[in-house]
Amino acid sequence: MEPEYSATVVDHFEQPRNGGHFEAGEGVIRGTAGSVAQGTMFVLSARVADERIEAVRFEAYGCPHCIAAGSWLSERLVGLNREQLRTWRWRDADQALRFPLEKRGRLLILEDAVRALSEAWARLIP
Repeated sequence: MEPEYSATVVDHFEQPRNGGHFEAGEGVIRGTAGSVAQGTMFVLSARVADERIEAVRFEAYGCPHCIAAGSWLSERLVGLNREQLRTWRWRDADQALRFPLEKRGRLLILEDAVRALSEAWARLIP
């Protein structure tokens, strides 16, 4: 791969973790942001129990950076509670993955997907 990709991006792009999605069911939440037409889309699904995220799956459409970001994030969200998920920001991914400046907008879409996941979790709680 070209030198513009960090070692972490290359690793997660070549060997993505937690790809796919959870089927709708009890304790499963989903958050989506972006669109294929815009060139970047993230779909996150998570299984929650005991006020924590147990597992995360991702689907991403976009450049290698997007695939890597979805994979990286799917590992980082496990174990978070609702408040931690609600306050997650894109800069964490940028620091770990070192996105080029011109591609950081994709991380804002990823943050929107996390926010949508958080809102879905809030709707689960009566």
